[in-house]
Amino acid sequence: MFDILIVDDVAENLQMLQLILKCPRFRIRAATSGHTALQLIESKLPDLIITDIKMPNMSGVDLCRLVKADKRMSHIPLMFVSAYTDTENIVEALEVGGVDYISKPFRPAEINARVNTQIKLLEANALQVKRKLSDALNQMVVGVAHEINTPLGTGITAASHLFGVIAELTREFENKTLSQNVLADLLIQSNESIELCERSLGRVAEFVNLLKTISKAEAPAQPGRCDLIAVLEQHLGQYSQNETGVEIKLTSEHSVLDVTVDASLLQLVLGNIIEDSINHGLVDKKGPIEIRLEANEREIEIQYVDNGIGLIDVTIEDLLKPFVTSRRGNSGHVGLSTPVAANIISGALQGEYTVSSTERGIEWIIKIPMMPLS
Repeated sequence: MFDILIVDDVAENLQMLQLILKCPRFRIRAATSGHTALQLIESKLPDLIITDIKMPNMSGVDLCRLVKADKRMSHIPLMFVSAYTDTENIVEALEVGGVDYISKPFRPAEINARVNTQIKLLEANALQVKRKLSDALNQMVVGVAHEINTPLGTGITAASHLFGVIAELTREFENKTLSQNVLADLLIQSNESIELCERSLGRVAEFVNLLKTISKAEAPAQPGRCDLIAVLEQHLGQYSQNETGVEIKLTSEHSVLDVTVDASLLQLVLGNIIEDSINHGLVDKKGPIEIRLEANEREIEIQYVDNGIGLIDVTIEDLLKPFVTSRRGNSGHVGLSTPVAANIISGALQGEYTVSSTERGIEWIIKIPMMPLS
């Protein structure tokens, strides 16, 4: 369903447009002023805005300028309503970012055609984003499979060497030539092979788990009702109890946040972001990691700050690419935590995010819409 916001100071015009656009695919909201429209946009971003050009206090052109100046809403297409002869204002409206206009008096066929054109463009863009997401996930899978080959080969080599050591040990024992020095040497070689094999298999297991994580980004979400604060507190407790010793502060204006969301996916997202901070951003174990939760009947907002060192010689774009590791810390990680988190937010959770590197380290703002119970 597409959310369309109509803005006009004349109630009759609003009613007429609502009747013309009435359709199961559209959810229509209405505002009688630019200021009211901004409040409605803030509460929930519409997919399309249709606004009259001439309105008191804040014109449609002024509204368009404000929308396009805000990064959170600048992507929203705006169509204008104007008198057929008002050429000068139409030109100005298109110059500030409008995508099309509807002329008065209203002609239903024209309005539906122009609005449906914008909806088709939105659908095409959404399909393109989904394809890019799928391509990124496929690249991750191929990359992980490639990365598995090295530790797997090392493990096979170590196991083969161990087999040879045992064969030599057996030979020496059967020939009754096994001296204390030879036994000690063979045992040392055996331990080294076992340790190498164990490390390699552990690395393979890590990549297999990554593959499982990646697959969840395209799997459909399974929303349920939960207290988000309680769920995340339980999940985040593991980080203060393990060897990392990183302090994580979870705050909210509310003691309980009753929401409808796939909590396991949200835990996975935060887990990946925290792992990236621990492995790269908190090389001096500075912190603390701060997570702030807010929610209303429409969406959940998560503000994340790691109070780390931020990015060094790496851009945000690089950070979101699979298999790009920064110079911030542990080079033993393959650079999948952040892109996996981003893909789950955009994919299964149908949300949006912004990431920035500031004097407070890496900062995320994540917005997840409330999901209907399946």
